[in-house]
Amino acid sequence: MDTSVFSAYLDERQPERMALTQEFWRKLKDFDIYISEITKQELEATTDPAKQKQFRKLIKGMKVLDVSKEAETLARRYTKDGTVPKKFINDALQIAVATVNQTATVLSWNFRHMVNKKVKAKVNATNVSLNYPSVEISAPAEFI
Repeated sequence: MDTSVFSAYLDERQPERMALTQEFWRKLKDFDIYISEITKQELEATTDPAKQKQFRKLIKGMKVLDVSKEAETLARRYTKDGTVPKKFINDALQIAVATVNQTATVLSWNFRHMVNKKVKAKVNATNVSLNYPSVEISAPAEFI
């Protein structure tokens, strides 16, 4: 699960997405949930103390996946081949961490660099060519 899902949980500016995220959250017990070290760091960097406290509660008990050298190499491949723009290396790293750790799905509300047909196809073409498993990239609403 990437940072955008946590942000959406608290984002009153987008009430529909917030409601969908909170509805999804009620179903978390049905899944094994992982976050990357990137997600954890981004949430901890939040400058609003109240939100930071809420984020800590939300991630409590979730397994944190490290960003390995293998994941860094794979993320650079995603940026090199244009799957994810180099400027958004953390998005590529989120996908690479999930791939290397063989998680089934990456959850995100980031439709620009993650949850779209083009990115999904390119990620999985790269993964297959490098003998990694395919990974699904989805929005939380798809699990409701």
